[in-house]
Amino acid sequence: MSDEKLSAIQDLLEDIRAMLMLSNNDKIQDAKKQLLKEGSEQKKIYDLCDDKTTQDIATTLQKSLEYVNSNLSLLRRKGLIKTVEKDGKKVHEQRF
Repeated sequence: MSDEKLSAIQDLLEDIRAMLMLSNNDKIQDAKKQLLKEGSEQKKIYDLCDDKTTQDIATTLQKSLEYVNSNLSLLRRKGLIKTVEKDGKKVHEQRF
């Protein structure tokens, strides 16, 4: 498949995702409140998942890499974050 076709498919999927997020925003916010209790360590880590590495998050929170990794794994299992490679580094992103 050509790069042009793949790009068009990606654009379409991003548009569909945006529409779904917009139309279900209340449900998404309610689900996040249930999964991420205010003031919890997982909420703090989730809030830092904006193209940050595990080391960046651990340093900011002054926690061990193991502790942060464990919580990132839980957040991934809950479907709240994803880990991607950017510029040769593994970084974490919020899904919602």
